[in-house]
Amino acid sequence: MENQNSIAIYEAIAELTNRMLIAAKEQDWDMLTELENRSAQLIDKLKYFKDLEPLSGNATQQKVSTIKRILVDDREIRDLVSPRMARLSAMISNSHTGKKVTRAYNQ
Repeated sequence: MENQNSIAIYEAIAELTNRMLIAAKEQDWDMLTELENRSAQLIDKLKYFKDLEPLSGNATQQKVSTIKRILVDDREIRDLVSPRMARLSAMISNSHTGKKVTRAYNQ
């Protein structure tokens, strides 16, 4: 029974990851962050199940299939988010450099 609960959590994570992908495609960064937080909470719950008896063959296949779906969506999310993160990083870096220059010339 506990193993079925772990499978249900993996399925819930897969659903959230798919919704995260949709949010990333729509550039809904607030929703993406909210869904990511929910997913992290479920991932924390999985730690409880790690010491249980091994899954049956069918359950193992279902778990692997679900994890593969999660990884495919996660890769696509990263591909969509990476350019935005690079732009934000550059903006922050430029801002810090600008502040340093201003401080240097104001002394």
